[in-house]
Amino acid sequence: MCYSFISLNYYLNMTKVSIIIPTLNEEESLNILLNELTKYKEDLEEIIVVDANSDDNTLEVAKNFNCKIIIQEKKLGYGDAIIKGINASKCNYSLVLDGDGSKNPFYIKDLLDKIVKSKSDFVFAERYGKNAGSMDDTLLTYIGNRIFTYLGKIFFKIKINDILHTFFICKNSSFKKIEFNHFDFGFCAELLIETERLKFTYESLPTVERKRLAGKVKVRSFIDGYKILKSMILIFFTSKRKNF
Repeated sequence: MCYSFISLNYYLNMTKVSIIIPTLNEEESLNILLNELTKYKEDLEEIIVVDANSDDNTLEVAKNFNCKIIIQEKKLGYGDAIIKGINASKCNYSLVLDGDGSKNPFYIKDLLDKIVKSKSDFVFAERYGKNAGSMDDTLLTYIGNRIFTYLGKIFFKIKINDILHTFFICKNSSFKKIEFNHFDFGFCAELLIETERLKFTYESLPTVERKRLAGKVKVRSFIDGYKILKSMILIFFTSKRKNF
């Protein structure tokens, strides 16, 4: 079960989190990741795997670790998987990892401690800045992320250095107040834009992204980059823009 606030020390000791893992054909990396997560079981209430109709053994791996499994009836996208996972959480907090294992569970305790101590609505992991980095970036993804982050800061007043890194922990009650309109990779930018627009409190935590643990890269730099840019333009020219 999840626990309400009594005292800070008690809360830090007793608060647990739902782990949300979107997957698509990640049987090898998911098996490694779920084995790693057993080291952090004292902080975890549940692991929710949201699968986009994998045709390998991803679901069997998830079942072997007693994960809660949600199947996307249609391949609506990466963002839709995260939304479905958080909506299914039975905790006060959810933390998003990726099925490829690039988001290191080593940071679970740091993210959980920071959101509790700061009483923030969100804490976002950053790959850029002091004590941060990425072993998974290509030159193209690095340049694209820096451009999108710059646009986010200029047009939407985003206050962190990594607009596209969906490694975060959130209060579920705050996340569920956001009305999302972009369900593929455009979700990555919309999440932070809406967090700022709705005046939620948020912090950042420097982290180092590691390489995917196994399997094939799913990100399509040009196609996914186009979707993100399209989403940012649409958000900019909608009525929501008036609230910035």
